[in-house]
Amino acid sequence: MNTTPVEPEETNQIKPLGRSPWAYVPLLYFMQAVPVTLVQEVSAIVYKDLGVQNVDITRWTSLIALPWTIKLLWGPLVDLNYTKRQWMLGMQALIALSLGFIAFFVATPQAFTITLGLLFITAIFSATCDIATDGFYLLSLDKDSQAAFVGIQSTFYRLGRLFCIGLLVWFEGRLNKSGVSTGMAWLIAIGGGVTIYSLGRIVVAYTAPCPEADVRANLAPGENYKNALRTFTVVLLAVAAYFTLSAIVRLTAQGLWATLGYADPNGRLKGWMLPPGAPLAELVQLSLCFFASAALFIATKKLMAKSEMGNAFNTFFRQPGIAAILALILFYRFGEAMVSKMAPLFLKDSLQNGGMAVANDQLGVINGISGVVGIVLGGIVGGLLVSRRGLRKSFWFVAVAMHAPNLLYLWAAVSKPPIWTLYGVAFIDQFGYGFGFAGYMVYLMRVSQRSQYRTAHYAIATGLGALCIMTAGIFSGIVQANWGYVGFFTTVIFASIPGLLTLLWIPIDE
Repeated sequence: MNTTPVEPEETNQIKPLGRSPWAYVPLLYFMQAVPVTLVQEVSAIVYKDLGVQNVDITRWTSLIALPWTIKLLWGPLVDLNYTKRQWMLGMQALIALSLGFIAFFVATPQAFTITLGLLFITAIFSATCDIATDGFYLLSLDKDSQAAFVGIQSTFYRLGRLFCIGLLVWFEGRLNKSGVSTGMAWLIAIGGGVTIYSLGRIVVAYTAPCPEADVRANLAPGENYKNALRTFTVVLLAVAAYFTLSAIVRLTAQGLWATLGYADPNGRLKGWMLPPGAPLAELVQLSLCFFASAALFIATKKLMAKSEMGNAFNTFFRQPGIAAILALILFYRFGEAMVSKMAPLFLKDSLQNGGMAVANDQLGVINGISGVVGIVLGGIVGGLLVSRRGLRKSFWFVAVAMHAPNLLYLWAAVSKPPIWTLYGVAFIDQFGYGFGFAGYMVYLMRVSQRSQYRTAHYAIATGLGALCIMTAGIFSGIVQANWGYVGFFTTVIFASIPGLLTLLWIPIDE
């Protein structure tokens, strides 16, 4: 098709080159979910089987998800160098390779330490692939098609998640019950997932189009090197700032325990207590990281001045209504993110510990049957509702539907119902999530397309959303360790309220 390239911001007529979005969009977002779920969710189940404590599981599996939080920092690098299609295919190949190493090392005696490192590397590749995939989606579809396909996008993303948390977990459970050791069963299950992902990458290479708008930026000589240096510096700044805040939070928690612990005869605040010697180490970390953050902030500000990368950040954070937009991004999913991190541990934990004592094969069936049906229906219905009625008229409805199922987990934690009722809980949970997530994704897409830096702005928005997920994951482990599952799910209900209130102030572009 020989046509003159047009600016998408002016015409909004971005078309894939003769290929239907059905040929690539579902598979792209199914594959996008696989490494995310293996790193953030399946790893928790694996480590639970290896005997790791809940508070350590939630802490470390949240920390290795840091790349999805700070991916906003290298979003402009992906936006300004090479094409989104090249980034996407390259990262998919690296993800398949790193997941293969994880499958091999999960059966070794040092599985926890080695696989944590490999999962972190996988997270870096996956976060970069997410930037490119989302940018490719925005470039290959016009805005009407983006809204129409957001339900399909979120549905297949959740199907990819349920493929891992449902089918692979069920498969491991059946292998384990047949006499295969836990490590070997997980090796086979994760290896099967890697095989499916690798086949998907081959299919994407042949089905994904080459949109006319997906071109390399016209940068001045040497600008690529400068962009790489800017990205490296700003990532170091983010890491230093993160460990500064981490030390502040942990020292504050230690102070609260030291102040209030004497009045807590049941030891419910034990999750805030630091091990012997840790307070001094946290003080050293705080001092070093604070001064490093200050120096890196000065260097970053100088490097970003009058650059395209600096403009990409500035135009996002200076857009109208940014305070309300940031509040929604950071709090809309907070309660749901807490549940996503803790729900598998609650279902697997013993009755004595307040859990439901569900075996892996049962857990896989619950997620793989009820969850799949729920997410398919919820995602499609939510996407259709938003695209037909508009975001302004439907946002409150889908947001409430997303958080209401959390009440069912509180009911299950209190009443300990029969296992068969969990099929209904999983169905309603997944339906509500798919329904409410559609509105969230459409809103981020609208916000990211207010300037020419669409890929960078979408990466910034989703990266900040990942910050919410990571923070909620760490918080969930502390809350559950202190107050058990009933106290945890009660906290979740209240943690969902701030995100709902942000809908009163956010700007909505129809």
